[in-house]
Amino acid sequence: MKQGRSSRTAEAAAALRAHHYLFAHDPIFADAYAFEMTNKAWKSLLSLPLVNRIFNSSALNRTLGLLTAQVVGRSRYAEDCLKQAIEKGMNQYVLVGAGLDSFALRLAQHYPDLKIFEVDHPDTQHLKIHKLKQLGDIPANVEFVAIDFEKEVLGEVLARSNYAQDRPAFYSWLGTTHYLQPETTLQTLSSIANFAVKHSEIVLDYSIDFDGLHGIEKIGAQLVAQFTQILRERLMGQFNPLTLHRQVERMGFEVVEDASGDDLSQRYFHHRLDQIQHTRATHMLHLAVKLK
Repeated sequence: MKQGRSSRTAEAAAALRAHHYLFAHDPIFADAYAFEMTNKAWKSLLSLPLVNRIFNSSALNRTLGLLTAQVVGRSRYAEDCLKQAIEKGMNQYVLVGAGLDSFALRLAQHYPDLKIFEVDHPDTQHLKIHKLKQLGDIPANVEFVAIDFEKEVLGEVLARSNYAQDRPAFYSWLGTTHYLQPETTLQTLSSIANFAVKHSEIVLDYSIDFDGLHGIEKIGAQLVAQFTQILRERLMGQFNPLTLHRQVERMGFEVVEDASGDDLSQRYFHHRLDQIQHTRATHMLHLAVKLK
């Protein structure tokens, strides 16, 4: 993410969600707004029949499908966990690094009592608000909170918003930690642990050490790293799962679940006709704030 422009990886992620929604049989995450959320170049590619035939071939689904499944899988996982939290009485939802996620259009009106806080870099947020206004009215229960993750603390930023500091909240942090220094990710998690009250939850995705990957997974991870570098958003954050667990537990979190790529493939992509599988290069981590 460079100063003065929106996130290119956020636009690429929206394009992958759009492609999955438009062309996959039985999509596991239905984002009807994703196509309009991405940029003109991606829209042009998605509109070319030849490109879509190539992208939907079995060979590409077993390779590029790893990235598509990662993007749609993390969104599905996070919103499944959010739904469970809402059913338990949670009424605050914080999208950390919200990107071009379309929850505000898809579901905000279905949960009128849910206070939604979209937290992101001001440049990406400016583009996001512009797109949302083009697609419809922004619901009254959505508030935008600007942050520079490398310079500001999440808790202090939320304290300046209408976030209720005495009530638990559900946080989702998707597609961001990969592009941050590990220390920045840990600082943000520590800020949440210190700021959020008991029973608050957070779901995030993170990259594991690529050296532990083999075969097509390792090649795929290297290709993704090259692709994001072309977009000028270099992959920087990788973690060892057991080490990360110890670090977040010291902060005051309980590890509810660490879902590996294989776990997510079994849960969401089992026996799919298009053969896409979740990459083993990333995990989904579900944390809860323990008694302080």
